[in-house]
Amino acid sequence: MAEDEPPEDPKDAAILRSAFVAFARYGLRRTSMADIAKGAGMSRPALYLRYAGKDDIFTALVRHHFTRAERTVARVLANPGEPAATLLAVFHAIDGDAVEAMLNSPHADEILSADTPFSQTEVQQAYGRIAGHIARWIAEGVAAGRLNLDGLDASPEQVVSTILAAKFGIKSFSKDFAAYRAAEARVARIFGKALGGEGPGS
Repeated sequence: MAEDEPPEDPKDAAILRSAFVAFARYGLRRTSMADIAKGAGMSRPALYLRYAGKDDIFTALVRHHFTRAERTVARVLANPGEPAATLLAVFHAIDGDAVEAMLNSPHADEILSADTPFSQTEVQQAYGRIAGHIARWIAEGVAAGRLNLDGLDASPEQVVSTILAAKFGIKSFSKDFAAYRAAEARVARIFGKALGGEGPGS
């Protein structure tokens, strides 16, 4: 759902950029296909030739976001630093630009409660691959002596499941983006220390 790295098709890129802005500004219910078409510089009938409706566009945004997030996470983990800093970079990679826009939107609750697009198969598969990238980073770090799972009584996959549950869970109690970012940093420091590294600066 981020604005960066748009899809290759210029028209789709324009549609998704317009929808991203409109959803953040007006919310899902109040945004119309006319709003999205106007922002994309096209007619409403032309927009309907590409998407069945705004729910279809929101689903495409979510799918595009997680596809981009997967690529960015892989790049972060290809050149990791100390554990907590790496985890925080991974969190930011998963967020992209979308989370800031959502949490700063007056319609944040409505957008975040729209869980159907997040359950689509392609999104779940991308999420699974993201988790797999992080689990491999942990396993390789343990094998190389950079990380350890001592005392955690958990596999890399179980640790990742817990890390991501904490990362996504903090949205529910973060009152704004600044609070969310601070909570992400705390989660990264906690798990960074658990994995054997020192946390990044406060």
